[in-house]
Amino acid sequence: MIARTGELEAGAVSQSEGALRFSLNVVRGRDFDGGHAEDKGLSPMGTVVDVPEHRHVVSLDFVRFELVADYAFADSWNAWLRIPYDVKDRTAKIELVDPATPDEVAAMESNLAIHHPSETLEGFSDLHLLAARKRRDLFLADDLAIVALGSSLPVGRTESDPYAAGDAGEPHEHVQFGSGTFDPLLELYYGAPLATDLRLSLFTVGRFPLYENRKEYRGPTEVSSGFHLSRRLSAQAAVHGGWTSLYQGYAKWDGERDVNTGLVAHEVSLGAKVDLGRGTSVSLDLRLPVSQRTLSDSGDAFEQGSVLQLGVSTSF
Repeated sequence: MIARTGELEAGAVSQSEGALRFSLNVVRGRDFDGGHAEDKGLSPMGTVVDVPEHRHVVSLDFVRFELVADYAFADSWNAWLRIPYDVKDRTAKIELVDPATPDEVAAMESNLAIHHPSETLEGFSDLHLLAARKRRDLFLADDLAIVALGSSLPVGRTESDPYAAGDAGEPHEHVQFGSGTFDPLLELYYGAPLATDLRLSLFTVGRFPLYENRKEYRGPTEVSSGFHLSRRLSAQAAVHGGWTSLYQGYAKWDGERDVNTGLVAHEVSLGAKVDLGRGTSVSLDLRLPVSQRTLSDSGDAFEQGSVLQLGVSTSF
């Protein structure tokens, strides 16, 4: 999951009924690293065999192109549609722990190739569609509260149980582009002025899968929360910084936990936004990991890496 950091609040502040706003976010993530111990290989006959202990070392870099449409269909109501397209560049290798013969190393490499081969994966991920209710001056003058409810739309590619395929020595894929289910979405935003040019924003966004897809997969519950402080430098420019905490529960295959899921992660963010006039703005954000704790000792959850996001937004 790519943690959101409250950037949608700013896009919903000043729209009047009938206004349409488009944003394009380009998100670049680097050094999302994973790996696990392994003692199985694949023979030339395609059977699973025992080999000396070694490690599968996996790294993932990605680029996400996300188009966001924000339509104000009433004075205090907006509709949000997010359309993400992901390009995931995975590299993998083995690292020996115990000594191994050339034939054993070949079996290790063959097994690695059916688990997580080095390749580039790409496609549309699940869409998000939400209705957002805005309320101004709720607690303080010039504050803004937003409650958004919606659902994911399962257009992303899904996979069959990779653990069953791996046990049988068959090629499989752990990386999915969707959950294959309509998952409820809940997003809460609140922003209030602290001083003339200083504003505090709080946010919580979550995705809550409720059932299995046709391949007996149920995605993990995912919630990210945090805050942003924004300081306006001029009528056109502002800088901001903040903190985000991400919780990801376990995904499940036919009721069994996917040990490659489940983590708690924290990150800091820094960024700037410039208004170019005529309803157009450009923003740049850098998010850096602070800490991460996996919920499973035996899993292969990716450690969070750095994320750089460029956003361009315009109104019609």
